[in-house]
Amino acid sequence: MSETTDDLNIQNDTTGVSNDISNSEKYLIFTIFDKLYSFPSRFIGEIALFETVYPLPLMPPYVTGVVNRYSIPYALFDIGLLFFNTPSTRKKVLIVKDEIDRIAFLIDDIAGIADIPVNNIMTMERCESSSDLSETVSASFKWNNNDVFVLDIHRILSRVSGDIV
Repeated sequence: MSETTDDLNIQNDTTGVSNDISNSEKYLIFTIFDKLYSFPSRFIGEIALFETVYPLPLMPPYVTGVVNRYSIPYALFDIGLLFFNTPSTRKKVLIVKDEIDRIAFLIDDIAGIADIPVNNIMTMERCESSSDLSETVSASFKWNNNDVFVLDIHRILSRVSGDIV
């Protein structure tokens, strides 16, 4: 059975709108404190249930420790503590691909995966003096009539490395 060109180029996301996937990017959308956030799916290695965390000494509180995935340690960041000074509910662990760094994030839950047309993504200017969540939000988009904030993994890592030094 062969696929037609239309089958390969059109993807229906959960909004029910057909999008040309050649001019879109796939995002993993997740929740933290009932707010929607996302990472481009190209950065995601795995999603796992919360498991044992091995503490790391002399780290900021939002670096909760290390999780072991297939005998590989990943530094675990609690985004709730990092941005809101409140621990997350610790339901799931989002593992970032090793090409980025060996890190993982605690998240509340997965909301979905969506192909977002590039022209629907609004980039955000970075405020140099900010040390809160706005520093690491690179863009936003509408999904299921909700605003979703795109977090920049590299900016998060930069902030963490500045806090550790």
